[in-house]
Amino acid sequence: MIKKWKQLTLVASLAVLWNVYPIQAVQAEQLKVSENTLHEWNDGAKVDTSVDNKGSIQIKTSTQGLKKGDYSAYVYELKNRDWSAYGALTFSIRNASDRKLPLNIVLTRSDKSSLTVSDDRNIIVVEKSTGQAELVHPVSGLIELEPGFVGQIRIPFSSLMVQNKASTAGQVNLGTVIGWGITTTTPENAKLSFRIGNIKPLSKKQAIAENALTTLQLTGDERVVKPVTGESVVQYRVQSSSEETPDVKFQLDTPVQGISITPDGLLTLHTDADAERATIRALVNGKWNLTTTVLLDRSSAMNVQEKDGTPRSIPDPSEVTKVLSPADPLMKTSVGWFIRLLLTAAGIHGLVLYWMWRRQRNTHGAIKRRSREDRKARRPFRM
Repeated sequence: MIKKWKQLTLVASLAVLWNVYPIQAVQAEQLKVSENTLHEWNDGAKVDTSVDNKGSIQIKTSTQGLKKGDYSAYVYELKNRDWSAYGALTFSIRNASDRKLPLNIVLTRSDKSSLTVSDDRNIIVVEKSTGQAELVHPVSGLIELEPGFVGQIRIPFSSLMVQNKASTAGQVNLGTVIGWGITTTTPENAKLSFRIGNIKPLSKKQAIAENALTTLQLTGDERVVKPVTGESVVQYRVQSSSEETPDVKFQLDTPVQGISITPDGLLTLHTDADAERATIRALVNGKWNLTTTVLLDRSSAMNVQEKDGTPRSIPDPSEVTKVLSPADPLMKTSVGWFIRLLLTAAGIHGLVLYWMWRRQRNTHGAIKRRSREDRKARRPFRM
């Protein structure tokens, strides 16, 4: 993003031009952009812009040959407009680059403050080929569009914050805007080429639905361990700061072996899950899409070892030596019962022998005692 001291320079130039251009009320039609009102700023990147007869803006940036680092480019229009009646801005965009297009929008108000999309808020991205409306949020201040992307971007104004003041997200009022533009940030030796057009504001009434979606968040674990046995289960939900509870249905973006998710967001991984990632899609109110990619990690239990290097992991059935198979005679039910009866009979036989031995021992002892008593009785009387 643009460095602070450079922002101040830019804001100063906007302030000078504030008195040059008269205020115009924005109409619900395409904004008329001309090369006379279009300006460029950069911190080292080469920037080329042009405007065709339909008002579409072609932007090319290059950081070829620059030192290692990140470089920003800002293409903006200077024109005083009253945006107080509007709730969103839409424009079409085509990414002709061979790399992802990182961008954000910047609006400058008459109080010289700059507004941009918050990392904690959603905008709507509609790809032309699918027609699906995706809710996405910036990462580190930038929204990324895939190479070859063609579609529409909608910026609900409830997604905006005062630049570098995250606490103001969703609380800004536009009023008079003296400039708006697109900012990009790329590393060294990178080229970007993209076109934006059909730039239109939407009234607050038209943008009610979009502004209600900016706080939706898909929550749940970002990493899940693939089970060695049993299942891994994780619950996913869609949360919103709005009082109204949205209707949400979950599904996998594409089928993945060994992985399933219920419509209410319960993700289940089975032991045959072999993929490294899975994308979960939440369909909100039958129209808006939230997605998240879950990384699937191999269980760390498979790597645990004893001190001697013996693995503690649960072996695969093919790795276990078979002691007996179901076809062996010893595994038959009748053999099992025979062994039980044999052991029972042996136990009873042992008890009988022990009883007989004890009886014989007791009888022999009694005979000896009677014999001693008889000998004592026959001895002569002694004084």
